Amino acid sequence: MYAYLNGILADAETDNLIIDVNGVGYNVHVYDSRAMFLPAIGSEIKVYTYTSVGEDKFILFGFLSKEELDLFKILISVNGVGPKSAQAMLSALGINEIRRAIVEEDAKTISKTPGLGAKTAGRLINDLKDKITTYDITATGKNTAKSPADSDLSVLTKEQAECVTALVNLGYQRPNAKKAVEMVDNSADLSTEDLLKAALKNVMFL
Repeated sequence: MYAYLNGILADAETDNLIIDVNGVGYNVHVYDSRAMFLPAIGSEIKVYTYTSVGEDKFILFGFLSKEELDLFKILISVNGVGPKSAQAMLSALGINEIRRAIVEEDAKTISKTPGLGAKTAGRLINDLKDKITTYDITATGKNTAKSPADSDLSVLTKEQAECVTALVNLGYQRPNAKKAVEMVDNSADLSTEDLLKAALKNVMFL
């Protein structure tokens, strides 16, 4: 119903924001406002929203970026993952960590979300492993400007270079990311997705 709200941050409680839009105050549910990069009370704010409508409730769930909202919508498509659980997952893990865990099929990380058990984590990975692609990770934070380190990737295949970029975007150091990729047997013959799964196992030990 509402794609986003652009107004004034009137108040911020632990799990709720009040956004004043032209004199109308909207209650927006957030998982933990203390963990959000909010402006000062009285400042302008733009919040992307998802509207949850039930028989006796109408809740706006809020996010500070469209990327968060888009991943939230994917998460709640999984049976057993409701809006509050999906929002808690985003707060606890962040976008990149969720994507990494799905690509690597790391149910242990997913189940760190409060109130979400191992069974649901496994179902989430099974349902989304074909929807969350390596491209989602390589595109996050991608900078089109060339850096001196980019020349190191020129000797790699397209799939190997994409995998290195994905690992860097996940927070690993570029030298370790490149080494982890090169350590994978027959890495030049693997798809980016399969190569990333294998490289993630190597990079943790570097």
